[in-house]
Amino acid sequence: MANRKRNTNSKNRSNRSESSQVPSESSTLLELPVPPLQWSAPARTIATVLILTYLFVVVMGPLANPIASRYFSGPIAKQLAPLHRILFLGHGYRFFGPDPGPTHRLVFRGVRKDGSKFEGFFPDRKNQKPRLLYHRWFMLSETLFVEHASQADANFLRNRKIAYENQLARLTSANQTHQLRQLKLDRQLELRYHQRASERVNRLANSVANVLLDRYEATSIKLFSQERSIPFPEEVLDGLKLNSTQLLLPLNKIGELDANGYRAANRDDPQNPEGSNR
Repeated sequence: MANRKRNTNSKNRSNRSESSQVPSESSTLLELPVPPLQWSAPARTIATVLILTYLFVVVMGPLANPIASRYFSGPIAKQLAPLHRILFLGHGYRFFGPDPGPTHRLVFRGVRKDGSKFEGFFPDRKNQKPRLLYHRWFMLSETLFVEHASQADANFLRNRKIAYENQLARLTSANQTHQLRQLKLDRQLELRYHQRASERVNRLANSVANVLLDRYEATSIKLFSQERSIPFPEEVLDGLKLNSTQLLLPLNKIGELDANGYRAANRDDPQNPEGSNR
């Protein structure tokens, strides 16, 4: 009888130990890993379309700038121009290849408040660091050169005016009303373009001159553009350095700023040797 009780107790203990080792259903559910969030098919489709669209917008920036295809990248980039400006994606990289041209630096000469004179230029690798800051000044000098060099001189404007007047007289005598109206419209657009281009470069040069005027505590300052030509391979093999002063061309005056305000240089004035390329 006593042996039977002992066997029963031992069986109960073994059953309890086995039941404690078997995990319950609730604990098993808690230990299972949580599956990752699964996107539905429509959500994946929408995300894919958005990513591809953004990639297309990014790629169109370099393709359309600065030389766009007439039938593909040009028309598309014209429609995307507002978005490129908002997202700052209208970057062009053809400036650096495949055949980069000569570089241009801006030379400035000024007079301080104590009467002393100073001269400098940018971009300047010694004084403008890090490299990103140097690059910004480099882009500014190139922009100033392009804007100033693209200005039409007096001879060009005079010849355009003569051509317009001759064509105007011919169409008037022929009583070609439609062509006459189109000619006047084209002339207005041309004059507006030259005016805006002149105002744009003057505002840019005036802004740069004001910054330099404050930085050097000067009373007047003059701005010049100077081109650094690219040496021939034979010259490099002969030992000519890329930063040699032999590669610098004569100064081309852009304008000057003093107490009377900013004045653009007159490139057609023979009395202005600083503005010539001779």
